[in-house]
Amino acid sequence: MNLLSPHLRHGFNGLTQRLEWDMKLFRDFLKDRSGATAVTFGLMLVPILGVTGLAVDYGVATNERGRLQDAADAAALAGASVFTGANQQAAENRARAYLKANLGAKYDAVTVDFSAANQRVTVSLGSQTKTMFMHILDQDTMAVGVNAQALAPLKPSSAEINIGDMYGYWAKKISIIVVRPGQTTEQVVGTVTYEAQSKTGGNGRGTGLTTKDPATSNIVLGEYSKLYIKMEVKKDGCNYGRYNSTPSSNTVFTCKDSKDSKYKKYDSTLRTDDPATVNHLFVDGVQLKLGSAPPLEDLLNCDEEWHDHAWEDGGGFAQQDFFYQIKSACKSVDGENVRLTH
Repeated sequence: MNLLSPHLRHGFNGLTQRLEWDMKLFRDFLKDRSGATAVTFGLMLVPILGVTGLAVDYGVATNERGRLQDAADAAALAGASVFTGANQQAAENRARAYLKANLGAKYDAVTVDFSAANQRVTVSLGSQTKTMFMHILDQDTMAVGVNAQALAPLKPSSAEINIGDMYGYWAKKISIIVVRPGQTTEQVVGTVTYEAQSKTGGNGRGTGLTTKDPATSNIVLGEYSKLYIKMEVKKDGCNYGRYNSTPSSNTVFTCKDSKDSKYKKYDSTLRTDDPATVNHLFVDGVQLKLGSAPPLEDLLNCDEEWHDHAWEDGGGFAQQDFFYQIKSACKSVDGENVRLTH
């Protein structure tokens, strides 16, 4: 990173050229044997000292700016490596810890501005350097300021699911499945089963009995590296291992247990990561496109707000049959993509 802006580089080059010119005049002056030497020397001394001092003090300020820029870069990267989109204070604490480690005792003399939003962490530092020569011209300090910004690509890493209403003529088993970080084995963290009971109600969709495991409607998924939801559908309206003994009824389902193997299978399986069935899912009212295959975590937001999902079991897309809300927390992708942007 170039520590000097084009404007500052131009100014510094001008000072260098001026200094070389003044030194040439000074050397010529020393060779001069005219009677006005003393007067001329007195007139030239102040500007020569001023230009020389400015160059020296500018060099000191430039070195200080470089030191601050290195500290700001390290702090921005450190804050971005833990920023989740909602933990600004934690990211700031980490950034300040790096500043203190890099600046030492000078940390207390530096002004620090910190911000974290939109996957970016920004650290701005301000300081004053004391001048050695410029105070002759009534300038005791020179202001030094730097900025650093780091991008923290975020990925949903944990979530909560709040199970809502279920409808329909078809029985359903919903399985919420995750893979834990560092593992490959899939783990079912929650299931919801639905068995149809009535063909009336539910705005014509039918109503039934919902069973949840765990029993709570809110399921905390914890941390995961992969997440998807599976819906297994049984079209006779009765749960796995059961059958409808009154299929001709226009109003009710009468489900009974059966040992017959033909009732121990599902007619179809939908998955949120299956391109052939992903269009059954609606996210905040928008139906996903058939043939797309976005991982469910890519559909989540890092705002830690509840978002509405609805799922159609396959009978028709005008009204969905399974509703839930999901809220996710995010973190940087193991820190490997965190990078400076400014």
